[in-house]
This record gives sequence, C-alpha cells and structure tokens, in this order.
Amino acid sequence: MKQSNTTTLLKIFGVLAALYLFLVGINGMSSAIKNMGSDVAQSIFSTTSNPMVALFIGIFSTVLFQSSSTTTSLIVGMVSSGALGLGGAIPMVMGANIGTTVTNTIVSIGHLNRGNEFRRAFAASTVHDFFNVLSVLILFPLEMAFHGIQKTSEWFATLIFGKIHNIDVLQSKSPIKLAVKSGAKVIEKFSFNNDIFFLVISVLITFIMLYSLVKLLRSLVLEKIEAFFDQYIFKTVLRSIAFGALLTIMVQSSSITTSLVVPLAGAGVLTLKQIFPFTLGANIGTTITALLASLTGTVSALITAIGHLLFNIFGIIIVYGIPFLREIPIVCAEFVSEKAMKNKLFPILYLVTLFVIIPLTIILLST
Repeated sequence: MKQSNTTTLLKIFGVLAALYLFLVGINGMSSAIKNMGSDVAQSIFSTTSNPMVALFIGIFSTVLFQSSSTTTSLIVGMVSSGALGLGGAIPMVMGANIGTTVTNTIVSIGHLNRGNEFRRAFAASTVHDFFNVLSVLILFPLEMAFHGIQKTSEWFATLIFGKIHNIDVLQSKSPIKLAVKSGAKVIEKFSFNNDIFFLVISVLITFIMLYSLVKLLRSLVLEKIEAFFDQYIFKTVLRSIAFGALLTIMVQSSSITTSLVVPLAGAGVLTLKQIFPFTLGANIGTTITALLASLTGTVSALITAIGHLLFNIFGIIIVYGIPFLREIPIVCAEFVSEKAMKNKLFPILYLVTLFVIIPLTIILLST
C-alpha cells in the first residue's frame, strides 16, 4: 500500500512536470512563430478598412502570434494611436477569436496515430473552431448592418473612461505565465536564437509532453480523476464557463487554456459536451488582457476592447443559448474528427486551409 501511494505521488508529480513542460513547449511555439511572423502581421494590420478583409487579417495575424490576447492588445494599441479605425478594429477582434483556436488543433494532432484517442482529441479542439466560426457567421453581418456591438461598446467606454481617465491601472503579472516564459527562454538559448530551430524544439517538447501526459493520466485511476472533474469543475455549464475564464485570466492565453483540455479529452477523462462550455469561458477570459491594456489609452481603444468582450458574450448567449445552434459546433466537430480518423492528411489540410490559405488569399487579393 505504501509503495502504491509513493508510485501515485510520483505519477502526480510527473503529470505536473509534464504539464509545465507542455506549457513551455506551447509558449516556445508561440514565441518562435511570433518572431517569424510579427513583421508581416504588423504590416498588414493597417492595409485596409474593408470590414471583410479586416476579419481575415484578424484570423491570420492571430495564427502568426498564436495568441488572441497579443493580437487584440496590438489592435488596441493601434486604435489608441489612431493608426486603425473602429470600422476595421471590431471585425479584426472577431477574426482573432477564430485564429486563436489553431494552437489546440495543432496539439490534437499529437494523438494522430492513436485511433479513438485522436478522434476524441481532434473533436475537443475543433468544437472551439466551429463555435467561433458560427459566432462570426451570425454576428459579423449583424454588426455590419446595425453596428450593435460598436454602439454598445461606445456607451460603456464613454461611461467607464470618465471614471478611470488619468488613473494608473496596474496590470498584474501572472506567476504561471512568468514561469512558463522563463522556461521558453531557456529553450530559446539552446536553439542559438534561431527561430526555426526554436520552433522545432518547442514542437518536439510539446508533443513528447503531450504523450507523457496521456500515458500518466491513463496509468492513474481515471475514474477518480473523472469524478473530481464532474463534481468540482465541470458539474454545471456555468461552473465550466467560469473555470475556463478564470484559468485563461491566470495564464493570459486562451490558446494555452484550451490546449490543456485536449489531452484530457484524448485520455477519455472529459467528454466533448463538458469541454464545450469550458472553451466558451476561455473566450471571455482572453479579452481581459486587452481590456486592461486599453484602460489608460483612448476612448476608441477601450471601445475596441469592450467590443471584443461583448462579441464573446453575445456569441455565448446566441449560439449556446439556443439549443439548435448549440448542437451545430458539436455535430461539426464529431464529423471532422471521423473524417480525420479515416484520412491522416485531413487534419493537416483542415488546419492549413482554414487558418492559412483562406485568410491569406483574401488578404492578398485585397492588396
């Protein structure tokens, strides 16, 4: 019994260590891609005021940065400086919501050769994609026709800005994020500051830790872990949303938050319907960084940040609040995961087409 308890404790320690290195790998991937793509992203941000093109600029830029928090903070900064207008900023933050889901979809490919485990992991990652795409399909045309999000954001921003103008707002530094970034910097040093080498090492670490996490979770008593999640975290929809939002605020990245649940889905600890509301909370949590960044800027910057928050809230109310619409992301995620199981090239084509080819084609055609 004593030996069993010691083994269990070692496995739990192994899970925590693998989880930390998994986050370090994701952060390293994000940093490497950001370093390679930041110049491109910044140069195309202000290329057009066309709302449709701005939407796809938001998608593609977030794919380059691997973080909607980074993208929206940059958008807020450009709006604050006057380099970008609200007509382009609101669609861009909508696009950022779609682009941020690329990381957890990449993570799910680490399960590619594991049959049902891959099917569950790929479905868990793509349900976030389909929710954000559906939200955009519904809210983007409405926003272009009536500007409801912009007008509501303007009202809130005017109300708030008068109270916080000329007051210093302190942005807390997440200790988790600082620890993960420190680990990523160590990897960057070993890569001799070569972005491509840095990316390759980060991807390897991410997939190795992903494999280790799944193995360790399986070797532990999954029923007990599942019962813990069912009882304390994913018991109700509101609790799942709140936990997703809180965890995203702590790590300041929805990409990391949603990527964390992919191995749990692959291991069979969480179901697709449990993960779905959790990802919605991550969408809300990711808006906090830009919101804080905007508080000491201009009214327009605050409008943009509030617009991002309202877009996510309205998306949850409409898509998740209406039973028929709520089922669409789940059905689509299950469909593509079945396709991906049958054809190993499908997930790669899905990723490249949705997150690179379509956005980049529309951006290039516009310029």
